[in-house]
Amino acid sequence: MLVLASCGRSRDETSTEAACRCTPGNVSLTKNAGEAQPMDGIELLARLRRHQAQVRDGMNRRDVKVFDDELKLAIIGFCQPCSEWISDRVTIEQMFPFGKLDAAALAVCMGLVLRDGTTVYGDAHPKCPPSAAE
Repeated sequence: MLVLASCGRSRDETSTEAACRCTPGNVSLTKNAGEAQPMDGIELLARLRRHQAQVRDGMNRRDVKVFDDELKLAIIGFCQPCSEWISDRVTIEQMFPFGKLDAAALAVCMGLVLRDGTTVYGDAHPKCPPSAAE
C-alpha cells in the first residue's frame, strides 16, 4: 500500500499569501481617448457611482454591460501589478462594496476609502490577515 502525504501549503493558501503581499498602484497605467490624465481613485469612484446609477435607473442592460466591460479593463490597469485578483467572471459589485459608495471619498484597487479614513474591500478582494492587509 502506497500512501502519499503532502506537506506545506495548498495552492489557494500560497496564492492568497502572494496576493496579500502585492501592493496595487491605484492609478491607471493608461488613459482613454479624451481623458486629460490616467484614472485615479477619485475618477474610479465617479465611474463606480455612474455604474450604480445606470443599474438603479434601469438603463439598457447591454449598455450597462459595455460600460462594465470598459470599467473592468480600467480596473485591471488600476490594480497593477495585482490584477490577478480580478477573475474573468467577477462583477463590479463583487469587486467593490457598493453599500458604502455614499460614504466613500475615493476608490482603491477593489475597495473604497471612506470619509473616516477606513478602507473597506469588495468580496472578491483576497482575504488577508490584518497584519498583511493593505
